[in-house]
Amino acid sequence: MRDLFERIKENKGPLGKWASQAEGYFVFPKLEGPISNRMSFRGKEVITWSINDYLGLANLPEIKAVDGAAALEHGAAYPMGARMMSGHTDFHEQLQNELAEFVEKEATYLLNFGYQGIMSTIDALVSKDDIIVYDVDAHACIIDGVRLHMGKRYMFKHNDVADLKVQLDRATKLATEQNGAILVITEGVFGMSGNQES
Repeated sequence: MRDLFERIKENKGPLGKWASQAEGYFVFPKLEGPISNRMSFRGKEVITWSINDYLGLANLPEIKAVDGAAALEHGAAYPMGARMMSGHTDFHEQLQNELAEFVEKEATYLLNFGYQGIMSTIDALVSKDDIIVYDVDAHACIIDGVRLHMGKRYMFKHNDVADLKVQLDRATKLATEQNGAILVITEGVFGMSGNQES
């Protein structure tokens, strides 16, 4: 493995072409300090878009206390498996039920992380006869979810309503022929760049 990393650093092979520019910046960036919307990067405070603490709960003292107590009682690796196979617990069900009650819905379902969530959501919403129309600058997890779709997909230029209309016209024609539906995907704040929807 060390030999592979050395070859990458020496720019031998396709992975190494941009290694010297990307490593430590685009890939493996080292963020320092408490998890927050502002962290230290290369000695400078930066706004952090790439963490999954969107509600700012990770460093609340009561969250840390419960997290520490759970680790002491159950071990840091509990439940040690994917929920579908061996990692489902009463705690998952309890939280799902409490969340469903809080949002006044019949049920909720927890997913381990956003990547799995968006891919699962896209897959659940469309069938092979449906068409997806999505912003070219959508988050990588959205793009991966779209790629798994067995039906047709069209992308539109970033934040370009005129191009969206062109792609919707194409999608509408095909959806009518296939008796399918259309799913349009965009974002409010584009997580890969930090750009806001205009």
